[in-house]
Amino acid sequence: MHAPALPGDDRGEPVRHRPPEPEAAAGARPRDDPATVQAVALTVAPGPPPPGLSALKVVAYLHGPEPYLLIPDPAPGMHRTLVRWLQGRSAAVGPVVARAEAGASLRWARTLLAMAPQRPGGPGELLFVEDHLAKVMLFQDPLLAGHLSVKWLGRLRDMTPGQRERTEQTLLAWLEGGGAARAALLLRVHPRTVRYRLRMLERLFGSSLHSAQARFELLLALKIHGMAAECARLRRRADGLPAPGTSRPGQDARPGGR
Repeated sequence: MHAPALPGDDRGEPVRHRPPEPEAAAGARPRDDPATVQAVALTVAPGPPPPGLSALKVVAYLHGPEPYLLIPDPAPGMHRTLVRWLQGRSAAVGPVVARAEAGASLRWARTLLAMAPQRPGGPGELLFVEDHLAKVMLFQDPLLAGHLSVKWLGRLRDMTPGQRERTEQTLLAWLEGGGAARAALLLRVHPRTVRYRLRMLERLFGSSLHSAQARFELLLALKIHGMAAECARLRRRADGLPAPGTSRPGQDARPGGR
């Protein structure tokens, strides 16, 4: 990690490099090599770093569709520094890891960034993997996560959307609450209603509901389905928002326009 980051050209702009693999960036070990690193996945190149974050210490690879930063030996106040630097940009910050695991920190950051809705031309969101560990873990392999979800929730495919929603809510409340009585409190329905729905679920899932392993996988499937639906909802909402400086159809973009 001996290459300087954010080196300036004659105009003071960051020089864009061809992005190597993070493992390659962590290849040679000069004497001042860091013990730990923190990766930041970006959608666009950031501006100049704020005071307190030396441009000579941050390795920046800003060329190509997936720019990123590698921050060596992050100080305790790095969270606040990154918030000041990257606020308003779409970026995801990986956890601090050993230098040899730089690629993992970047991979996790990219997974989280890919799940965030992007509004063209609008302000982005700065996310930290440490705040979304379960989500990142579940979606590290989207194909496998989807397979797990279909394995269990595919049994509900013949239901109407309303029936499926109630069934999934009941299952989640029962699995998280630890029983029908607690599920009824969480759902704000009568315990008899929950027990009726559970009898129907036993017909669908059979003895699986009595297996700890199956209940664990079912809970993961419900969480995956819920998070994927929320990401899709946020993405649709972001896609429906006009870019800054534009107007909706039928509106004049000029101030006071008729």
